[in-house]
Amino acid sequence: MKRSSRLAVFAGTTLALGAIAAAGITAASPGEHRASSVGAADGTTWPIVQSSPTADTGTSLSGLAAAPDGTMWAAGGRQASGVYKPILQRLTGSTWSNVTLPAAAAPYRFNAAAATSASNLWLAAQLNTSGDSHAVLQWNGTAWKTFKVPLSFQPSDIATAGPGSTWVVSSSAAKHWNGTAWADTPIGIKPRAITAVSPTSAWAVGWAEGQPATAHWNGTSWTNVPFPRIDGVDVKSEIASTLSDVYAASANDVWAVGSVRVIDESGQKVSRSLLAHWNGTAWSNVLGAPGTYLTKVASDGAGGIWVSAGANMRHRTAAGVWSDESLAQPTGTKAIPSELALRPGTTTMWAVGWTSTDATRWADLAHWRSN
Repeated sequence: MKRSSRLAVFAGTTLALGAIAAAGITAASPGEHRASSVGAADGTTWPIVQSSPTADTGTSLSGLAAAPDGTMWAAGGRQASGVYKPILQRLTGSTWSNVTLPAAAAPYRFNAAAATSASNLWLAAQLNTSGDSHAVLQWNGTAWKTFKVPLSFQPSDIATAGPGSTWVVSSSAAKHWNGTAWADTPIGIKPRAITAVSPTSAWAVGWAEGQPATAHWNGTSWTNVPFPRIDGVDVKSEIASTLSDVYAASANDVWAVGSVRVIDESGQKVSRSLLAHWNGTAWSNVLGAPGTYLTKVASDGAGGIWVSAGANMRHRTAAGVWSDESLAQPTGTKAIPSELALRPGTTTMWAVGWTSTDATRWADLAHWRSN
């Protein structure tokens, strides 16, 4: 019953990481795409769907929510005169349309989205104007509610298992909504992403003490779950060795991705991608080759997963077979996806983010759709 921006639509696969290693994601093979070769993936290219016909130098999407009924939202912000304004879009058919937002949303931009239905949408919001708080917004199908949170708690990711059970995390803390009020819930790690299986089961991933780390919610509290220690991690690096995303097919089948900063045999600091799996008892993981990284993971709706590294998409079937695809990049731009998700009830994957040029930080918000 995972109902977050990284929606679980099956209770699926428990294949061992040995199958993953056989697919080529090992320390001894290229595995995930190297950071220097973004856009070089083989196979199918996902076409781009732009929300505006001309580039807007201040528009991006950071959140994507998919509900079991097929409803999908994309959330982000638009820069105007140096200030971001919030953007929320809803997918109708194959068209993304802007959603009217309440006046209370105006001071914010959206960092993440989560939903269980068309009447239970949650948005993590960051303050972009003068004020005294960040916020979490909820749409119940009829009206909006805005919940303010302190400036010391900047919401970075959000997950929901229903109107009475929602989690939001910042860089070092977590809050839980029980249907009536928010409560601080000590988490024990520095979370980067969160996903909900049910009101009594959620996973957060990130890092702690220089190493990738995970924590589990049991309905009452968070518990740190041991994660295999990775030898050679540069714990003093300014670039954190961390898990950056998590997806739960079921309570006993959870996938996480990220990257670690390690010191190689020559003493050089290099990035290596990290792919991890929880089988209900323990975490196992494999590293990619030097120069690789992974940022996102999502269900394919058929027992497999998609993982991303920049514009490169990797697909793993339920049988453990890997293949490569890529995101279209308009001439002169670079694709920067921020989230990916399956549209429930279909075989179509969506990715959202933005395209950038060398001259500007943002070019235009973008959606990509698998063929």
